[in-house]
Amino acid sequence: MIQNIIFDIGNVLVTFDPYTYFLKYFKEETKTRTLCELMFSHEAWSQYDAGILLRKDLYEIYHQAYPQYQEEMDHMLTHWLKLMEPIPETLACMKELKQQGYGIYLLSNISQDSADYLKKTQDFFAYADGAVLSYELHTIKPDAAIYEELLRRYHLEPATCVFLDDGVQNIEKACSLGMQGIVVCDIQTALQELKELLEGEKVC
Repeated sequence: MIQNIIFDIGNVLVTFDPYTYFLKYFKEETKTRTLCELMFSHEAWSQYDAGILLRKDLYEIYHQAYPQYQEEMDHMLTHWLKLMEPIPETLACMKELKQQGYGIYLLSNISQDSADYLKKTQDFFAYADGAVLSYELHTIKPDAAIYEELLRRYHLEPATCVFLDDGVQNIEKACSLGMQGIVVCDIQTALQELKELLEGEKVC
């Protein structure tokens, strides 16, 4: 029986669409795609999420890696937190599930900067019964350690958990550990899938 709902943060509870956000500033589609690809696919970004690097460290790293884009990289690093905006449908679902008695947890690849920013600007951390964030553990999903820490810290049985995440590999890892999982490609579709899963269990 599902008793616990685990939410990723980026593209589940808040938007994470750098291209759309920065296109408003850079104006040029090709350039914006290039800049976003260079910044967010760089290994340094994963280390930032893992808490190994701080945002101040990234300026020098990106300057060295992309000297032709120093000004653009500085702008993106300075302003990127603002691209995270709440996704109302998921937040409403989270609050409703909390009222129904489900355990609500967060499991996310996220830097300390991001977590601090969201705690100040959003209220969903207050609705969660617990959270495991990548920067705390110096590792990122789909490393099994981050899932196992959530289960250990909050005494959760995998079979009682369903995890919503926008990364296929992250859901695959959750399922390999005994959880159920929903890949979030479209918010409405994912929430409907969650609703049907929970209603199906009640019927059974």
